[in-house]
Amino acid sequence: MLNNEPPLFTPNVNQVMIFDKHVLPQAFKLWIWQDRENRVMIILSIIVSLLLFEVFRNIYPFPNFLPDSYSYLEAAYQNLNVNIWPVGYSKFLRFLSVFNHSGQGLFFVQYLLLQGSILFFVLTIRYLIDPGKWTIRILYGLLLINPLWLYVCHFVSSDAVFATFSLLWLTTLLWIMYAPGKDLLLVHGLILFFVFSVRYNALYYPLFSLLVIIFGNKVNLKTKLTWIGLGILPVLLFIGYTTYTFKIKTNNLTFSPFGGWQIGSNALYMYSHVSPKVKEKVPPGFRNLHAIVTHHIDSLSHVKIQNRPDNNLGFYYLWGDGAPLKKQLIKRWEKDSTTPYLKRWVSMSPLYGAYGSWLIRQYPVEYARYYIWPNLISYYAPPPEFLGMYNMGKDSVDAGALIWFKYKTSKVHGPTKDKKIVVTAAFPIILALLNVLFITGFIGFAFIGGFKKMTGFQKKVLYVLLLVWFANLGFSVLASPIVLRYQVFPFIFTLTFACILMGYVIRESFVPSPKEEKPDISPRIASAL
Repeated sequence: MLNNEPPLFTPNVNQVMIFDKHVLPQAFKLWIWQDRENRVMIILSIIVSLLLFEVFRNIYPFPNFLPDSYSYLEAAYQNLNVNIWPVGYSKFLRFLSVFNHSGQGLFFVQYLLLQGSILFFVLTIRYLIDPGKWTIRILYGLLLINPLWLYVCHFVSSDAVFATFSLLWLTTLLWIMYAPGKDLLLVHGLILFFVFSVRYNALYYPLFSLLVIIFGNKVNLKTKLTWIGLGILPVLLFIGYTTYTFKIKTNNLTFSPFGGWQIGSNALYMYSHVSPKVKEKVPPGFRNLHAIVTHHIDSLSHVKIQNRPDNNLGFYYLWGDGAPLKKQLIKRWEKDSTTPYLKRWVSMSPLYGAYGSWLIRQYPVEYARYYIWPNLISYYAPPPEFLGMYNMGKDSVDAGALIWFKYKTSKVHGPTKDKKIVVTAAFPIILALLNVLFITGFIGFAFIGGFKKMTGFQKKVLYVLLLVWFANLGFSVLASPIVLRYQVFPFIFTLTFACILMGYVIRESFVPSPKEEKPDISPRIASAL
């Protein structure tokens, strides 16, 4: 677009074999190492990442912990195949422990993986879309030195690993659109399998992979079925194995028991604002639970609004010991002290899912008002949550961390006595501005005829990224309360395409182009397609 220099290499998609010898085109590999701009980006990434890591680890000598951390550590220690949370991150922790048990080692690997995936993504965008030298430089600088990555990677949590492999999933998806092949599809399927095992926010990923495989390339049906098998089969095997293991261990045929708890929790945030008008109509199976819920909400009505634990969307109804879901769990199993906690927890999921769905059906308007709308605002400007406080404000860690990281003492410390993290407080505002820039850039791009000047492949890329953005928005808002650490992956690709779209709008509006040039068509892509 801005870059009018002739490309060093001009790969021909029509010459890429269906069953090739390389995961990525050889021309891309040559281009990476022989283009001076790329070499500078790679060298800078290594130097800057190591410097930032060294500075940060001296400020925070211990990793950051949140409630989920101890569940992941326990599952890793016991080598569990199913748990409350997906076990992918626990398997990741266990794998790393073969080489290093330190918290700083975990932080280093998570940060290295995230920075590496960002670099790969930026290089792919430069190669496939060619948005211009300065657009890439600005984008690369904003992504490389972003301090949010340091704080997210510093958690003993799946957030950084999920963002890393989500970005790899998206990047390989773009390559499948450009130069599909057996090896690439297999790698994509393995990435999809792992990211799916880390967090179930990836539930919509297989659908996108399936659509790109089916409609993204003009090949025969037999080839598409082969590609679908390579790309989707690992995920299907994981779903089947997880469901089977839950059945064996807990006698419940389920893939994600967390879903039932989450639906129940989401519904209670709405119902806490609603008078219990349907008491006499409660189905028999819900009456005991509903009695606990109404009594709890009545007790909260006497608490000042600013002091209520459910004042904002969060984890209170999901994990709070005094909240109705945990109370019902305790009451249901109070006479049984031998059943493992996981089996107890899983057994409540169908009831909570059904009860939450029933409440939502009773009050659909109120659910939209008190849950969906506040969560949509949180997507626009996500609260820092645990990113705003080091180690949840504590000066010590639990026994699980002490054992896993082989600490000599449970005492940990950060740079300040109050444990507050000031830097992350700015990111809700930054993300709000970024979402505005993204939407404004897209509208401006369409208004000044940007789509007309793009190649067919560039349009495909933009459409896929827009669909991923909207799918992530919809899934995030509907699934669970949104917080800042969940938004690393959308932050990266939203920033990327906000820069590309706004860069185009600014160039077309303020930088005159020679009449004989058509700067918006990438020479590399135009010649390839």
